[in-house]
Amino acid sequence: MSLRLVNLVKLADRGLIRCRRRFSVAPTVLEADASFVDTRFAPSDFTPDVSVVYPNVLTEDEANLILDDVKGRLRRRRYEKGHWDAVITNYKEVELSDLNFENPEIPNIFRRIRQQLATNHLLKDGKDENRTIEWLPCHAIDLKKEGELNAHVDSVKFSGDLVAGVSLMSSSIMRLIPHMDGEGGNVNEESTVEGENKGWVDLYLPPLSLYALTGVGRYRYAHELLPTNSTFTQPDGTEILAERDHRISIIFRDAKEQA
Repeated sequence: MSLRLVNLVKLADRGLIRCRRRFSVAPTVLEADASFVDTRFAPSDFTPDVSVVYPNVLTEDEANLILDDVKGRLRRRRYEKGHWDAVITNYKEVELSDLNFENPEIPNIFRRIRQQLATNHLLKDGKDENRTIEWLPCHAIDLKKEGELNAHVDSVKFSGDLVAGVSLMSSSIMRLIPHMDGEGGNVNEESTVEGENKGWVDLYLPPLSLYALTGVGRYRYAHELLPTNSTFTQPDGTEILAERDHRISIIFRDAKEQA
């Protein structure tokens, strides 16, 4: 190998090292922020552990890496005006298989988030520590500013104990409301709860955050996104105006355990 080629290789190696140093990685431990959950009007069966928000689970580098990949997959797809069950409008959706990424950093990021979710929610307090958790492929949902995500419970036929989502590009407010049958699907007046368990809980979802729904938050509460310019109130009374714009979310679900 010529001296010039050796020097070029060395420069390339140094450049690679610098790139790796510039690529920041989010913390390996998730810590929920209670100030992102408004429980002032919470129903009587709500407990803080069933719906939590983790801020900054991704760095800007990681978010941009995921966004570049997802936008490329969705580029030639048209926005759908509505879903068959009337839950969502003006959206695109794509499944993200861990085996179908050109950049290996993305499945590594997803594995890190899944492990954190499993530790914090599915294997909590050492219960079922020998359980093997199967994960469904992630889904990316691209929702236009004028799009709607109406109140619904994610299907319980195939997905399991947890529904979680990373928010990208735009902040939003997710509202949880009691849903009487817990069978999954959209919510109507006949399926909402009346009486002492009526109420709601709001989650503030800034970009780079992760929400997680488990327990009654997963099965007996429907969730929806409030329209743009809705206001979120923190425990200290501070109000945050959520100007929901075009957003992309990455959805994580565990598979339903076989009986």
